[in-house]
Amino acid sequence: MQQLALEQRRLQGARAYWHVGDIAWGLRQHEGREEEWKIRLWVEDGHVAAWSWLKADGRATLECQVHPDHMHLLDEILVEPAAHVAYAFEDDAEMRAALERHGFTEPEESAMHFNVCELDEPPTLPELPAGFRYRTVSDADVAERVAIHRDVWGSPDRPSRVTESSFAHVRAEWPYRESLDCVVEAPDGRFAAYALLWPDDANGVGELEPVGVRDEFRRRGLGAAVCRYALRRWYDEGGRQAIVYCVTEAACGLYESIGFRRHASLLGYARKSRHSASGNSTAL
Repeated sequence: MQQLALEQRRLQGARAYWHVGDIAWGLRQHEGREEEWKIRLWVEDGHVAAWSWLKADGRATLECQVHPDHMHLLDEILVEPAAHVAYAFEDDAEMRAALERHGFTEPEESAMHFNVCELDEPPTLPELPAGFRYRTVSDADVAERVAIHRDVWGSPDRPSRVTESSFAHVRAEWPYRESLDCVVEAPDGRFAAYALLWPDDANGVGELEPVGVRDEFRRRGLGAAVCRYALRRWYDEGGRQAIVYCVTEAACGLYESIGFRRHASLLGYARKSRHSASGNSTAL
């Protein structure tokens, strides 16, 4: 799956749907969810030409990636009977036509916006409030690193499923790199903000995913600061482009303020009817 993501980005640049970091983060952040997923691979001449990933996430989301030379596989992927939601760039006529052929015609209200930033020079780091500092994480920081993620992305009704054990799997997964797992540390030693940058060294493209700021530290510019720090470290390691996704106006505004520009919007399309699956694939 990651090899196809690398090849797709080489061919399509920022228009590629997937980054290697998306796959690593998506597969490893939630320990024990493998039984909830259905992953299928289409292999031609010993190489993965396409894959699909059906998620038991309450919406029966179908994710996929298809090599540009094998777009004929789209129909075999989208015939998946259990899928209820699938995705396409709003301006991707070929993908949207394929979705329509299989009944994915009901657009969702919110889109995920794809943003890109060219790193022509090293990003400037803003000065932090007194007592705060930039740094990266180490083995000793795993508990606090997980704690800030759970505080930012969890709620009493729906706590985050990221745990110290699952995050250990993330840290062990290629292409995670400690030097790009960045935080702003508060005077009391807690992490106030964090940004994980996933490297794609082959294409020189880093991905920010995820990014977060604890509620009590917001509106101090720390989200922008920790992202700039991650981008600076990526630049120092040879990266010359970065990508990030956003949904809310606030998040999109933050990334725009540090040099990202929107180039595409990904929209979910739902269907009401279910279809019969067919074709040859390998189920994992």
